[in-house]
Amino acid sequence: MEFISIVIAGGMVMLASLAGILFTHKVAAQFLEEKLSYLVSFSAGVFLVTSGALALEVFELADTALIAVVLIAVGYVLAWGLEYLIPETHQHHDPDCDHDHQHGNKKNARKLIVGDAVHNVADGIILAPAFLVSPALGMAVTVSILIHEALQEVSEFFVLRQAGYSTKRALTINFLTSSTIFIGIGLSYLAVVNHDLEVLLLALAAGFFLHVVLHDLIPKPHHHADSAGFAKHLLVLVVGLAVMSLVAFAINSEHAHGEGEHDEHGKEHHDVALIE
Repeated sequence: MEFISIVIAGGMVMLASLAGILFTHKVAAQFLEEKLSYLVSFSAGVFLVTSGALALEVFELADTALIAVVLIAVGYVLAWGLEYLIPETHQHHDPDCDHDHQHGNKKNARKLIVGDAVHNVADGIILAPAFLVSPALGMAVTVSILIHEALQEVSEFFVLRQAGYSTKRALTINFLTSSTIFIGIGLSYLAVVNHDLEVLLLALAAGFFLHVVLHDLIPKPHHHADSAGFAKHLLVLVVGLAVMSLVAFAINSEHAHGEGEHDEHGKEHHDVALIE
């Protein structure tokens, strides 16, 4: 059952790769250009909740708190190393950010495609252990990845179009590139199916998410013209944090309710068997 849920989650992330199609609609394109930075700040709040949930699972499953901290730190450092070696895995959503890959040449666009493929493998590696720990954590991680993937693909679509790719080709490339998430899912599922590497992968995921928040999503004062603009983005971040907290609470409550019903039915069945 968990494997089916993981595959469905991977398919949903693949569909999010088509978010760039919104740029083909004039009104949607204008809205995204104006509000993209706020959507990024919102996703920062979402990722903070999810990274916290992953970290709590690591502290619960690890032998000691020190081991948990070290493993999460390793995940953070690995994410930093991946960004250093392949900068294109780091998506820059800030429209004012002046990076080479935004200059529109096809060489940099191809590097961005490769980087996105690697990033999607990492997303797949994160999904499997999250679902194997609990459906609630798996769904929370999926929501976070979906939001970030949509933002990534909107940014990548814009870069590919600037590099001269047609709308159809840009969307096709984004969709095919996103399929590498199943490479990560397959590798991760095989690794944790016996639960030996579950804690390690959860810790790496927590560190990875934390890196994404701090380096890619969280609002930074120097990215805004004045303190009022920065304050608005912080407020949106808090809204994202609150919304995701409510979603996580609802998912956990539903999951706990379902387990309670299952236990109750099991108890009734056991009582009937004793009477018989």
